[in-house]
Amino acid sequence: MSGLEFTKEAAKQLEKTYLTRDVVAQRLETIRQLNLSCGESVLDIGCGPGYLCESIAEIVGRHGAVVGIDVSTDLIALCNQRKASAWLSYAVGDATQVNQADASFDVVVCTQVAEYVPDVDRGLSEAFRVLKPGGRTVFVATDWDAVVWYSENPERMALVMKSWEEHCAHPHLPRSMAYKLVNAGFRFDGAAIFPILNLQCDDDSYSKGLAQGIRDFVARKPDVSADDLSAWHGEFEHLSEAGRYFFSTNRYIFKASKPTTHTG
Repeated sequence: MSGLEFTKEAAKQLEKTYLTRDVVAQRLETIRQLNLSCGESVLDIGCGPGYLCESIAEIVGRHGAVVGIDVSTDLIALCNQRKASAWLSYAVGDATQVNQADASFDVVVCTQVAEYVPDVDRGLSEAFRVLKPGGRTVFVATDWDAVVWYSENPERMALVMKSWEEHCAHPHLPRSMAYKLVNAGFRFDGAAIFPILNLQCDDDSYSKGLAQGIRDFVARKPDVSADDLSAWHGEFEHLSEAGRYFFSTNRYIFKASKPTTHTG
């Protein structure tokens, strides 16, 4: 599905990242954009550790239904360990082959996943298929070329970030997302930005966990030497201690809906 490895250790690291203040705030904004109602049925494509599903389940209540799917068996195992609602369920599943009936959900949400799906157009078509007429969707994605990360060695930073882009199939997906949604049959309902800004590199910041993930991924590739990669990662702590740390990125939130069928 992408260049990332979906191991048990990776699942635990992702779970930790999803609990940072930045990702918690992003999750709250995603929920706000979904505009959920009691009793709705919701599919989360690429549910990760399940925190968004849990929050959605609280809103839709026992008369609703929430299904989370993910390609990682380890992440689904983590989800099931915490599952508290009878109307919340999880399954191992692929975004391009969703094992759900046509027109079976009021809402489909997909956060930070579409860019990892090689055949993203097929993934959008599957989201369209399982939505009821009049149903709505929210896709959240990152353009990895839009990350601003201060370094005293900008050439090394550029080299590392260019290597990192290979971790996903579509590192610049937001630039074409609106068109792709319309091409899949959706009515495009607008877009928004959720900003993440870190001026400290601490355990509760999104960028610290991201830096660890980038280091681990790039270390498996020949693009950056081990010494340069170590220096790249080690610089952040020194910059943070000196009050010179800066990281900024945007999440791009795309909203769309499935047109109702008109006759006559």
